[in-house]
Amino acid sequence: MDTGYIVVQTINTLFYASILFLIASGLSLIYGIMRVLNLAHGAFYMLGAYLAYSAAMVWIGPSALGFVLGFVLAVAVLAVIGAVFERTLLRPLYSKPEELQLLFTFAVMLMLDDIVKMVWGPEYKSYTVIPGGSVEVGAYQVPLYTVYVIVIGFAAAAGLWWFFSKTVIGKQMRAAAFNSEVAEALGINTSILFIAAFAIGSALSGLAGAAAAPILTAYPGMGADALVLSFAVLVIGGMGSIAGSLVGALIASVARTIMVIVYPMLEVALIYLITAVMLLIKPSGLFGKEIERR
Repeated sequence: MDTGYIVVQTINTLFYASILFLIASGLSLIYGIMRVLNLAHGAFYMLGAYLAYSAAMVWIGPSALGFVLGFVLAVAVLAVIGAVFERTLLRPLYSKPEELQLLFTFAVMLMLDDIVKMVWGPEYKSYTVIPGGSVEVGAYQVPLYTVYVIVIGFAAAAGLWWFFSKTVIGKQMRAAAFNSEVAEALGINTSILFIAAFAIGSALSGLAGAAAAPILTAYPGMGADALVLSFAVLVIGGMGSIAGSLVGALIASVARTIMVIVYPMLEVALIYLITAVMLLIKPSGLFGKEIERR
């Protein structure tokens, strides 16, 4: 195994971890603050991928402007969709059994899958050009774009840490996550915070979709695949923890790379094995806390 191969696999691992982190952190953020397990989150990721593809390959064309606007469009549109979705469709279900919330968000995921097929068609949407060109690493060509995505992923992790640790709104969200009734009694407008939290979480899914599309392509059903892997990340790292999402994504990505090298047919098998072990020995995950019903 030469040095170039190790470098390439390391970059691929970090790229995949960055995508998983962006998806899982949005899901974890929403759950951590609102205790809502949004199964439509994967479909939001899929919408982000299609919007970025359309901007970069159809509406503007494969240029730096098209790629950048694709990212901006995916993040902005998904933030708006998330805010509207929470305020109009999901909020009336907060007083209902959790099973109803799960069924509803699952139904939304299926509907968005069908909408994507109607608008963009059932075929895969591949980029004709990968932005950023490539560099030689030994005998291998590495797309610079994968490095950009790694930077975006870790920058998002740092940004979320800063937001929840240093800003007033972030601290209010943490307070609402701990006990929303006490937060309201202290004058915090939890209604606005919930909308903001859902918008941020949905925007992260849109960012993940835009980042993944040039390498992983956009296709109907990609949201369900991503959602299942995101749950694995959250089980490993811990629900409601941004640090847990990052560590869980890194562990899952390393496990995937090992299987790609050893036996590609079982690419994600080790991820699910680790997930099953975590559920047996530490169901709350590495960074999660035992969930208390409020």
